[in-house]
Amino acid sequence: MTAHPMSRLVRRVFPGRNPLATYGDRIEGAVLALGVAVALLAVPVAGAVGSETYTGYEARVDAEHASRTQVDAVLVEDTPEMRGHSDGTVEKTPATATWRLPDGSVHKGVVPAAYEMRSGATVRIWTDRGGEAVDPPMTHEGAVVGAFMIAFLLWSVLTGVMTLFYGVVRFLHMRIRLRWWKLEWELTAPDWTGR
Repeated sequence: MTAHPMSRLVRRVFPGRNPLATYGDRIEGAVLALGVAVALLAVPVAGAVGSETYTGYEARVDAEHASRTQVDAVLVEDTPEMRGHSDGTVEKTPATATWRLPDGSVHKGVVPAAYEMRSGATVRIWTDRGGEAVDPPMTHEGAVVGAFMIAFLLWSVLTGVMTLFYGVVRFLHMRIRLRWWKLEWELTAPDWTGR
């Protein structure tokens, strides 16, 4: 911000020295000051929440990596052909496959596989301790991103609520001010216009 907009912001927050400032201007300034304070104080609060969330996610990462294993699954059916255009990402479709459990027995279930794969093709899947196919475990990078997103979302919500509150106060203040101006004009117009 340049000095000019910053000085205007300070005058809006602290209109007390302005002889033309009304009671509504002072309320509007107080709400703006409160909004800025909340936005600034929300930073460490959101950081603390993000840190706690990250700690919980890290525990989840450790637990999921300890309880899940990657195995090779063999498709027992062809996967369908892809319809439409792909955006470059590898899209998956459910397919029936078999895989071996640690005790040597064979397990059969539905796994995610790429389109246009043939029966007998191998896909890497994650299994839980019972041998069931599960989603991949959360990664450390995923824990960081997830915690950051929650912290940022919390800060955005708090700041957004205060911004909306200030906008409502400003709108109501402008409506009241316009009504007062209209009333004052109706009282003084006969003196100015001679009607």
